Amino acid sequence: MRFPKWGLWLSATLVLMAGSSVGTWYWLTQVEPGVRIPASMRNNKEFAQFVQTYQLIRSKTIWSNSPHQLLVGAINGMVGTLHDQFSNYLSPSSTKNFNALLNPTFTGIGIEVEPEAHDLRIMQVFSHSPAALAGLKPGELIVDVNHISVASMNPIQALSRIRGPVNTYVTLTVEDHNQLQTHRIEREKIALPTVFSQMMPHHIAYMNITEFGNNTGQEATQQWHQLVRQGARGLLLDLRNNPGGEVSQALQVANLFVPKGPVVTLKFKNPAQDQTLNSDGPGTSVPIVVLVNGQTASAAEILSAAIQERQGGLLVGTRTYGKGIVQQVLSLPGHAALKLTVARYYTPNGQYIEHVGLAPNVYDPEPIDVVPSNNPNQDPQLQKAITVLLQHMAHR
Repeated sequence: MRFPKWGLWLSATLVLMAGSSVGTWYWLTQVEPGVRIPASMRNNKEFAQFVQTYQLIRSKTIWSNSPHQLLVGAINGMVGTLHDQFSNYLSPSSTKNFNALLNPTFTGIGIEVEPEAHDLRIMQVFSHSPAALAGLKPGELIVDVNHISVASMNPIQALSRIRGPVNTYVTLTVEDHNQLQTHRIEREKIALPTVFSQMMPHHIAYMNITEFGNNTGQEATQQWHQLVRQGARGLLLDLRNNPGGEVSQALQVANLFVPKGPVVTLKFKNPAQDQTLNSDGPGTSVPIVVLVNGQTASAAEILSAAIQERQGGLLVGTRTYGKGIVQQVLSLPGHAALKLTVARYYTPNGQYIEHVGLAPNVYDPEPIDVVPSNNPNQDPQLQKAITVLLQHMAHR
């Protein structure tokens, strides 16, 4: 199993800054073009105290400080009064890192490997990657890297030799059915996949979604269509340890599995902004079992609830995390941002799951010493899910 993070993306601008000169109040109203401090704030006693405090610190204290330090501290202080772990001020660097979480990349050739006795076995070749274009296939063994035997190094050393800077080359010798082939492959920046799938016995399609990143919907669509072509008669959707991500991407996945109609309802501070987000279909009549646990959260819970309540799918595992709120990332000047909780979400049947989570149809505890896997022999929860799905398939 590969277990390699928020909602609606909108943009707004709000600045609360103060100067330390005689012209403070004029400057306050001219912070950014088109941005004005509301009159209610200019006449507010606490806001006047804030401005005076800023001026006194800047002009009086012996301790080192800067306008940036004081104003960022004030912003963090305001956000902190919300007592919300999901609301944060994001500095420019934090904003960049946050965006990278939804579009994870690495430099390499686009394969996933597992070490064997003296080789590395290719387990996954990412579509459209340099490895795929070179013709590498799952199941092949990498026996040397840059003409150095894999057997002479540990797996970490071998992997570090395969990876490297963009636009450089690595030479791999691979073995397939006792035949050796050598490939010279250019390294590129690779988008880290978030969807992994395979066909299992009894025409069961297995799909693991690790998070809802910028490309998850497209990945899931391509792989689901391939599974259908391979004769899928049931779907085991593994959302264990999926922390959520982009709601829009969860909706794209819902289109595949949930019939046309509501997936989730968002309720904002202003009721006029409330909206129901729908599946555009076509959905599927294939029986579905969703594997969930205590780390299945947010967008993953939205998808799980929609499948459970509208498709007739069954949840197997343990109660989910219970995140029933949505964050919005609001742009600030200077490439900073404000991440705020702006809405509650409700499942199609009207459940509000904050701090409650989704109850599985079939409870199956997660063994403490077992890492979730796509190998039923190594994963009792997966074995249970397969049993439930086979029963579900027999009654459809």
